[in-house]
Amino acid sequence: MFIALCADKGSPGVTTASLVLASAWRGPALVVEADPAGGDLGIRLRAPGGSALPEVPTVLSVATAARANHGDDVVSRHAHQFTKGVAVVAAPVAAEQLSGVGDWEPLAEVLASSALPVFADLGRLHGGSRVMPVAAGADLVIVVGRPEPASVIRLRDRLVRLAPELAAHRGGPPRLFALLIAPGRHGPGLVGDLGRILDDATARPFVTGLGFLAHDPDAVQRIEVGEDSSGRLARGALMRSARVVVDDLTPLVAPPARSDVVAVRGGAR
Repeated sequence: MFIALCADKGSPGVTTASLVLASAWRGPALVVEADPAGGDLGIRLRAPGGSALPEVPTVLSVATAARANHGDDVVSRHAHQFTKGVAVVAAPVAAEQLSGVGDWEPLAEVLASSALPVFADLGRLHGGSRVMPVAAGADLVIVVGRPEPASVIRLRDRLVRLAPELAAHRGGPPRLFALLIAPGRHGPGLVGDLGRILDDATARPFVTGLGFLAHDPDAVQRIEVGEDSSGRLARGALMRSARVVVDDLTPLVAPPARSDVVAVRGGAR
C-alpha cells in the first residue's frame, strides 16, 4: 500500500498529516519525505530520549538504491525506526540536495513495492513537479487543505488540475482523497461543506473520499517526540480523527481494489 500526500501553495500540513496517519495506521507503517523542496522531519523529530534522527540515510539514499534495485525492500532498509510502529525516511533539508534526482520513477516503483504501508509526503504538487511520477504510482493521492475560504478554493482547484495530470501519467483514472486540517468540533460540518463545494467539480468522480484531521499543535508536538500514539494521545481529538480517516482509507487501498465511489465522512470517534 502506497499513499501519497500533497497540497497546493504552502503545503499546509502535509508532513504532519503523513506522520499522524502513519501513527494511526493499524500496524507498522513508513513515512517517506519525497518533497523536492526539501524536508524537515530530520529537524522536527526526536526519538524517545531526545536524540535526533541520524543524518543519513535519507530519501536520496533510497532514490539511489532504487536505480539498482534487485528485489529487496529498499525503503525499509534505509528507514530509521522512530517509534515502535513508525519508521521514517527523511529528506535532506536543502532543495539543492534533491536537485540531482533526475528520474523519480525508480523511487515510485520501490515505494509501491514496499513491504510496509507507505505514506509519502510530496509537498506542493502540480503538473510540472518532478515528483509527479511518484504521485502517479500511488494507490491513492491525498490532497491536504485548510478550511479557510482561500484554501478551500485552492484545494478544489488542485483536485481539478491534478486529476487529468495524474491520469496522463498513470494511463488510467486517479484516485483522490480530500483532507482538511480543521478544528475538531467543526470538522464534520466543514467536510460536508467541502463536499458540496466539490459537487460540480470535474474532479469529483475521482474523489473517493473526504475527511479531516483535528487541528491540535500540542498533540503533534507529542507525536514528534515519539510519544506512544496508542496511549494517552489516543484519547485526544487528533488521533481520534486520524483513526476515522484511517478507517476510511483502508478499504480504498486494500486489495482487491474496489470501484471508485464518492464517500463523505467526518467526525471523531
